[in-house]
Amino acid sequence: MSDLKKQTLKGIAFLGAGKSAGRILSFINTLILARILSPEDYGLMAMAMVISGFISFFNDIGLGSAIIQRKEVSKEQLSGAFYIALMISIFLYILTFFLSSSASDFYENPQVEPILQVIAIGFIFGAIKTVPNALLLKEMSFKSISGIEFISIVVQCAVTLLLAYIGYGVWSLVYGLLVTQLFKAIAMMWLSGWLPDTNGSIKQATELMKFGLSVTYSRVTWYLYINSQILVLGKVVGEKQTGIFSMAQTIADLPTAHITNLIIQVASPLFAKLQDDFNALNNALLKLTAGLSLISFPVLFGIIITANELVPILLGDNWVAVAIPLQFLCVMGLFKSIDPLLTQALISIGRADITARYTTLCAIIIPCAVIYGATWNGINGASLLLAVTYPFLMFALILISSKYFSLPIKSYLNQMFTPISGCFFMWASIYAIETIIPVFIKEVELYLLVIKVITGVISYGFWIVYIRKDGISIFKSVLFDLGVPENKLDRWPFNVSRSNA
Repeated sequence: MSDLKKQTLKGIAFLGAGKSAGRILSFINTLILARILSPEDYGLMAMAMVISGFISFFNDIGLGSAIIQRKEVSKEQLSGAFYIALMISIFLYILTFFLSSSASDFYENPQVEPILQVIAIGFIFGAIKTVPNALLLKEMSFKSISGIEFISIVVQCAVTLLLAYIGYGVWSLVYGLLVTQLFKAIAMMWLSGWLPDTNGSIKQATELMKFGLSVTYSRVTWYLYINSQILVLGKVVGEKQTGIFSMAQTIADLPTAHITNLIIQVASPLFAKLQDDFNALNNALLKLTAGLSLISFPVLFGIIITANELVPILLGDNWVAVAIPLQFLCVMGLFKSIDPLLTQALISIGRADITARYTTLCAIIIPCAVIYGATWNGINGASLLLAVTYPFLMFALILISSKYFSLPIKSYLNQMFTPISGCFFMWASIYAIETIIPVFIKEVELYLLVIKVITGVISYGFWIVYIRKDGISIFKSVLFDLGVPENKLDRWPFNVSRSNA
């Protein structure tokens, strides 16, 4: 287990380094684009993407997940899976092309049709990388995956920024997405060292489809409840308000999109290797949850506290309306940042059907909440009801997990006590500092934001280093497993806690 643990943590380090640099670059690019493009541009792209994203889940019908989950997969099955995914993607492209007019009719916006028709080309690129991507993940080749992720973000930023600057509007986002998908397909095929051959057996590959179909169903329902808000809002409030909501969602999803996805990429093969040992699986799950919440919770809580200053400074005055939905979506993000680990654990033990039932429940409740909230009070009402509804769904998932792989509920909830208490200490510290700041400083948003951020970082760090020392113990344990010499970990702040995590 120690070798697997080291490989996992090194995987997190490789992916983290590449993705962190890439996300920073992508975020800077988004801030620049927000000052070139309009909320309407982002709204149109979001409205088209929610439909294409839904259809794209049928691209490989879960074959990639089945390849990772299976202990042994033959060459014939791999090539067969490639041909199945390719045929399905071509069919989906043709279907989307001819039905895109119906999407425009639904949104009552003719601009959606051509955007959707072009985006659909990406289905074919996605099918091409299905098997290579699964093989890279199965072999835990995180260094290669990290490199691909980083370069693809660089390519996307360069293309979108150039096209936006010369006046392509929403099409800069469309073409940037397609170029990135093409690059990923080529790079993964090359680095995996795998190519399909004529001996591929579609018949043998269908054996993977039973598991794959369950995974696909759960992913589709997951996608519906995660993105139903864009579908509903695009219909109810129009492209401008949808664009504002989409931007709020983009910022709120930053920790989830980066940190959580990074951990899930590593957890997927790790959990698959531990599927026969529930005790080891739960230990890995608890540690990953603890580490994830220690990082993502203070970031999300910090965005909630600083939203009123953060939004106008980063995005400009055209986007001030982003602040309120952003705060509510960050509350929802606290739960979204950690629950994918639970669903991934269920998939890894071969119970994708249980995940499918849970996501079906979510796909019913979440859209209903969004429809009611949007009808009641637009994007602010929808965001509020999402923040209220999601915690109850998360608790239901915890109960399900305790039943199917004996998740110790008390131990699981204990993992979040330190980051949550640290976040409230951070909030109290910021509030106290804000009350004594001179009025002339408060009136300058940039100064106030900087003071809040510095206060938040120092107070949260103080909490996990000196008050709740288990937090720093987790970081120390991870760094030691990654190969950092023990003598270097005897320095501050790691020597504050003498716990041998």
